[in-house]
Amino acid sequence: MQDRKSEILDLALTLIQHRSYSAFSYRDLSEQLGISKAAIHHHFPSKESLGVAAAERYHEQIKSVLMRSTKQSDDPWKQFEGYLKMVDGIVETENRICAAGSVQADYKDVPESVRDEMAALISFIISWITGVIQAGRKQGTMDFPGESMDQAIYIFTAVQGAMQIGRAQGKSQFDRVIRQLRSNLKPRE
Repeated sequence: MQDRKSEILDLALTLIQHRSYSAFSYRDLSEQLGISKAAIHHHFPSKESLGVAAAERYHEQIKSVLMRSTKQSDDPWKQFEGYLKMVDGIVETENRICAAGSVQADYKDVPESVRDEMAALISFIISWITGVIQAGRKQGTMDFPGESMDQAIYIFTAVQGAMQIGRAQGKSQFDRVIRQLRSNLKPRE
């Protein structure tokens, strides 16, 4: 029973990352999983409850990757590269985009509870990036203008945009943005 619930969540996340929250239905899930819509409703009585569960799962997945990156190294560059590797993995997996970014694009059509969970994820990511680049600045291995949080917001939004342009115009465009972000953080001599 738990495996079926996980399958539903996994597919819902995939559809959010490929299409958007608004562009998938229980019918899509039932057809692709070969189960009835009633079976989906058994686990998730409403699309909103499914959306919240998918957002919570995604939040935990991203948090786990970033916290692992932090634990594996004290080097802010290695931590930052862990973030970029995670994002690259999202793009490389069937040309997906970040589920949080996808939900933000559908903001007015997404239930508030789903928006709130994705907003919490975005806040976590920005806070994490802020801590990493602050540490890099303090160590003298990273440099950038302005406040750390402002730079972190800039980085997060640039990465979200890079995923979108990479999907539409090819991975090389995504890669160009990521190279520029790295370059922008290097100390100037």
